[in-house]
Amino acid sequence: MKDIELTGREVPTDTATTLAMLESDPASVYRRLRRESPIVRLEALGRIVFSKADDTHRIKSDTEHFGCYDTTTPMQRAFRGHTLMRKDGPEHLRERRAMAGAFTADTITSHWRPEIESIVDELLDGLPQSGSVDLFTAFASPLAAHYVKLVLGLESATEAQLLDWAPTLIQGAMNAQFNADVFARCDTANDDMDACFNEMAHRYRQTPNKSALSEMVNGDEPLPFSQIGTNMRVCIAGSLVESRDGFLSTLIGILGDPKQKQFCVETNAWRAACEEGLRWIAPIQANARVVLKSTVIRGFCIPKGETVMVLQASANHDEDIWEKPDQFDARRTIKPNQTFGNGPHKCLGSDLYKMLIADVVLPKLFERFPQISLEKPTDITFHGFAFRGPKSCSVQLG
Repeated sequence: MKDIELTGREVPTDTATTLAMLESDPASVYRRLRRESPIVRLEALGRIVFSKADDTHRIKSDTEHFGCYDTTTPMQRAFRGHTLMRKDGPEHLRERRAMAGAFTADTITSHWRPEIESIVDELLDGLPQSGSVDLFTAFASPLAAHYVKLVLGLESATEAQLLDWAPTLIQGAMNAQFNADVFARCDTANDDMDACFNEMAHRYRQTPNKSALSEMVNGDEPLPFSQIGTNMRVCIAGSLVESRDGFLSTLIGILGDPKQKQFCVETNAWRAACEEGLRWIAPIQANARVVLKSTVIRGFCIPKGETVMVLQASANHDEDIWEKPDQFDARRTIKPNQTFGNGPHKCLGSDLYKMLIADVVLPKLFERFPQISLEKPTDITFHGFAFRGPKSCSVQLG
């Protein structure tokens, strides 16, 4: 039989796209790629990237040809171990199941929702009754920190620590140049995290609760504690930034058009708005996969051993699925987006996030501040390639 690598064309190389373009306006880049080169090697990234929804969905689901196991990334150095995000098969499943009890439908509804409602009420009480406020610092960041602290089981951590740990870990995970100073900052943060994990693990062995850390340390066959810590770091980094930026992007979409706000308020379309916010600006825009077995997609050879990138942010704007995808529109018929992934690595916290934003935060915020509006819509800017969100969100509360 003819080798599959000989049946496909070589993937073309894009030398025009720069990292600056991906940071400042990735939507424009992805629009061009979907139209002209849906599979292309971006020289700026040194990776083959996939921008069409069918391809990204396939790659995340096809465990025969694509996997996550990769020990060559800076994440392993930054996180003090090989995380479950970079594992496949039984090993990945075991580590995923170790914390899954914290994210079941019953736990979300009966346990987390009442506690999250109390957190949101307290944060809303702390806002002024009217006037200008930047919700990035005054609400979204502390909300994300308290949410992560609660669900992961980090009661002894301070808000300031969590807001420092998450970006430090992300910088380490993206430290492709293996810069020693970046890893040194990770080491300092990791020492503080390890102290917190140890303290809380001791407490949860005596008094278990529903948190992810408690679930892991009290399992029938607990993971090695070093591995628990490594996986806790993944949860801290991803969930804090994703919940903060996902909420703010959704809010900006709602407030960006009076008709959107009116529709959401009058019909309580908060679940639709939450889904549309995740589609419109995915807080985590890209993921890596390793090619386990050579294959051909769209006539191009995808060779074994390559590390490729799937662009879920681009998939979420695929014109074959969504009309006028660059526009936020909560009135759309809800269709599955790829922000939280699919396949064996689908985000464990996706349903919890949707409860947080759609069932608690958005309805409470608009009930408390029905006149809320963006202070200067033209000043709103988004930043970031792999992780993307607004730099600020100044609003008038009344």
